[in-house]
Amino acid sequence: MIVYLGIKKCRIELISKRAMPVFERAGVEYSYDRAVEHIDCRTEYLIDDDMSVEDAWLFLRKRAGRVEGLPVQLEDVSVAVDSRTVLNGLNLTLSAGEQMVIHGANGAGKTTLLKCMLGLVTPVSGVVRIGDFRVGTKEWVRNRVHTAYVHQENIKNTFPVSAGEVVSIGLAGCRMPASEIEYHVEIAMRRTGCFNLLRRSYHSLSGGEKQRVSLARCLCQHAKVLLFDEPTSFLDVEGKGDLHVLLRELCYNEAPTILMVSHDMAWIEQLAWNRKELKGGRLC
Repeated sequence: MIVYLGIKKCRIELISKRAMPVFERAGVEYSYDRAVEHIDCRTEYLIDDDMSVEDAWLFLRKRAGRVEGLPVQLEDVSVAVDSRTVLNGLNLTLSAGEQMVIHGANGAGKTTLLKCMLGLVTPVSGVVRIGDFRVGTKEWVRNRVHTAYVHQENIKNTFPVSAGEVVSIGLAGCRMPASEIEYHVEIAMRRTGCFNLLRRSYHSLSGGEKQRVSLARCLCQHAKVLLFDEPTSFLDVEGKGDLHVLLRELCYNEAPTILMVSHDMAWIEQLAWNRKELKGGRLC
């Protein structure tokens, strides 16, 4: 935590010898009264020496429950589309603040899985829960704002809407003055580096710009669960790099629960998230 917060000089009463090389690599000047091999703390044993400072910080936040994400659980979920079984007794559990990628061949049911979590597809059997609510119930409908969806940017539509208006959709249904809405939109767009696009036509934007705007909408919405459907499909190399940076910042700052479906294995490797393959209607 000392390194992550940018502290450059500190005095410590009791220090673990494992912390010393971490301080030295980060250029932290430190002094101490006593050094021990290990501090009698279970958390220290759970942190791997190969973890980056950022990953260790996120791990500690999750362990302390200091994340904004909600737990997600799918139990024996089966879905049929046009009489074809797409998901077959699928089970999935995500803890609050966890990030996961699901990959699989085209037609494996990745998008159907996300739509099921959004309540857009009703399972033949099984249960989907987000937080304390079962998807499809009245209680979930009242709290569905906590779940946000970033779709593939291949929709062709010339409806006249600005990037700022797309971001403000995240506040749809919220009763607040126009000036307050403008404030939240500006903050969200500045955080994702797209405030300069505020008045641009959304449909004139590049794939990377649209992804930034979509992420800003999620931030504006204060979503606790984010669902991404093939987010790199229409991005160039630079756009993929920008999205990678944005996702890392989002994970370390808000730590929402994120489920992403993608077939871009090279990009998935860079994310270094937990991942599962969707095959035969099940996760393996």
